[in-house]
Amino acid sequence: MQGEVSALIQLIEDPDEEIFAQVRTELTRYGEALIPQLEHYWEYNVYGPLFNKRIESLILELNHKAVYKRLREWKESPEQDLLEALLILNRVNHPSVKEQELKAQVLKIRQDIWLELNDFLTAIEAVNVFNTILFKVYALEGVAHVSQGHNTLGELLNTRRGEPLIVGALYSWLAESLEINLRAINVPGDCLLAYQEDDLEGDIETLFYVHPHQHGAILSREDVIDLLHEKQYPLDERFFHNCTKEEWVGRMINLLINQAIAIKDNNKVSELRALQSLMME
Repeated sequence: MQGEVSALIQLIEDPDEEIFAQVRTELTRYGEALIPQLEHYWEYNVYGPLFNKRIESLILELNHKAVYKRLREWKESPEQDLLEALLILNRVNHPSVKEQELKAQVLKIRQDIWLELNDFLTAIEAVNVFNTILFKVYALEGVAHVSQGHNTLGELLNTRRGEPLIVGALYSWLAESLEINLRAINVPGDCLLAYQEDDLEGDIETLFYVHPHQHGAILSREDVIDLLHEKQYPLDERFFHNCTKEEWVGRMINLLINQAIAIKDNNKVSELRALQSLMME
């Protein structure tokens, strides 16, 4: 198979568009497993500009198909693991990043938090453990919306700086994996997590809110209302409802769309809109 793939790759620079179309069809059948090999040829500029342009286009096509397929599988999964969604969306901007390395970094953070938790901590004390590890030990910082280079999990872990939805998603996954009852709410233009417990009647009661983008600041409902006023949003009870993971992923995709629009990458905008439509089905 390796010899067949190499032979096909060498035909990529054939000036005949019909031949290239056939080659492209054959190569796409190998799926995302072909991306590292294509990147090797692209990186070393083995043939010329036409070859590299076609290689780059092929890599983007294979990556988009892989991301779309995995995101559909994630949506249809009953677990909908938020870390998996973060890893999938990271591939939009960084198709060659080794996901196991990113996951290992996240699991190391989780372990550091777990070592400091115990059954005798109050809810606020547990949140303070999260805040100490994330914002003091790992020195994570929030940045303004649509900041280039801070909109994916990999960028957050590498630069220690991230957009609100990304910082919040990491915080939320860590909390869920450690059985801390923090749930994202639908507050617009930001990411807030609600600490919730069942009351005596079996209804869900929110005790306080956590603002991951502001070093995990603990907020009351009144604080959240003040925050909405500062951002000039009307007071709407829907903003205090829990946000589903599909809604959250949709918001992160919208973040990437805005980033792609900012750099005028129309092809990526189209691909991301397809992912957005998938989340809305």
